[in-house]
Amino acid sequence: MALTAGQEELQDGWEKKTSRSDPSQVYFLHQQSGKTQWEPPLKRPRVRAPALAPHLSRSGGVAGAGATASSGDLFAGLPEAASDIAPTKEAQKIPEPQPKPQTHVRALHLLKKHAGSRRPSSWREKVITKSLEEATHLLKEIRKRLVACETKDKLRAEFERLARKESDCGSAQEGGSLGKFGRGTMQPAFEEAAFGLKVDELSGIVSTDSGVHLILRLE
Repeated sequence: MALTAGQEELQDGWEKKTSRSDPSQVYFLHQQSGKTQWEPPLKRPRVRAPALAPHLSRSGGVAGAGATASSGDLFAGLPEAASDIAPTKEAQKIPEPQPKPQTHVRALHLLKKHAGSRRPSSWREKVITKSLEEATHLLKEIRKRLVACETKDKLRAEFERLARKESDCGSAQEGGSLGKFGRGTMQPAFEEAAFGLKVDELSGIVSTDSGVHLILRLE
């Protein structure tokens, strides 16, 4: 029977060895398999079931030979499992992550001015006399052509082409590009529409003091 220094019994077939490189170290060798390890492979002592306490016996007295306690008696008076306990109000209120507020967008736009615009003139027409209704109708026809584009790349290319040709804004030379702008820099109706769009989404008709617009958000 192999014993360790503390007189603890090793599992069958194991033997304690002294390290040749460091005599202060010991290791353990399994003679049959040749396996070695630093930790002692101790036999596990048998664990005997503890005797039931008197108050856990079925009769209420000391449990005698052959007497057993039912599961109901064993767990009587114990608190319910934690999973069965309803969570507190504090545990139920888990704050959801809030999306970061958008501070800037980048967009293209196409403007049609009319006689009631703040400045009824443009690089295309020195004096603009068309009515709001006429300008809106022209913009609706342009929008139909844009909506027919099959991909976002085609939509952007067509928007830029039409802006260069049809827009009454000076940004027409840049394909309608307004670059990146933040809140408070555009007229309120235009800003609300631009920030309300998803990326690559085309707006409906947006009316401001400058005229009527189409907006394509890029980012």
